[in-house]
Amino acid sequence: MNAINIPTFLNIDLAFTLSGTARRFGAFFIDWIIKFGYVFFISFVFSIPIFSDSFLLGFVIYLPLFFYTFLLEWLFKGQTVGKKLMNIRVIGVDGNYPSVSQCAIRWMFLLADAYVFFLAALITPWFGAVSFLGPLVGALLIGLTKTEQRLGDIAAQTYVVSAKEDHFSIEDTIYSYANKRTNYIVKYHEVMKLSDKDMTIIKNLLEKSENQIDSDLANRLAKHVKKLLKIETEENDMLFLKNLLRDYNYLSINEK
Repeated sequence: MNAINIPTFLNIDLAFTLSGTARRFGAFFIDWIIKFGYVFFISFVFSIPIFSDSFLLGFVIYLPLFFYTFLLEWLFKGQTVGKKLMNIRVIGVDGNYPSVSQCAIRWMFLLADAYVFFLAALITPWFGAVSFLGPLVGALLIGLTKTEQRLGDIAAQTYVVSAKEDHFSIEDTIYSYANKRTNYIVKYHEVMKLSDKDMTIIKNLLEKSENQIDSDLANRLAKHVKKLLKIETEENDMLFLKNLLRDYNYLSINEK
């Protein structure tokens, strides 16, 4: 599978494995099974015709289907049910979870990436017979581009990557190393010069160095952070980085 490296302010890249065309198509297919299931469930339980003559009733019934992809990717950090089952996730080009605007742009571009023939069929019936081939437009772009991006990804500046690798949000960073002891002593006040996003990157890289038993990565990370914050310490690299995260989280929680 292809991979991407996202540069960070520490000059150490975050590596992500791209999802691949097959898993993305599988996720798309699963999501549509869920959508069809929803329609038949509503029709069966409430005895409502699938193609209702009432515009208002049809609007209410199909509204969740219309916003399905946008809402789930936004609320569940880049994943729909299909993406969750296929172990893939949407991320921004900065390596973080997608923003609401990125999710909205990806969703709007589905009209071009997956439903272009269906829209054409509304104009001329000649396209009706091939409307089911619409998703192949996005699939071709994913398969032919090095970064596996459809038009929606390019416009929203997102990637779809494997979710099997650990990925942490800013909220994870703030609370996972939180120390609620009232007598906690901060070692490195300089850490507050960094942002939540910076600390997320540091935690990602620290976790990566621990999981892969990569002492060189931890050494380079610690070296860059010390230079950036002008900190001098003889503390072990791993311990220094963990204490830095604890200090940041303690100060963030108690000073906000």
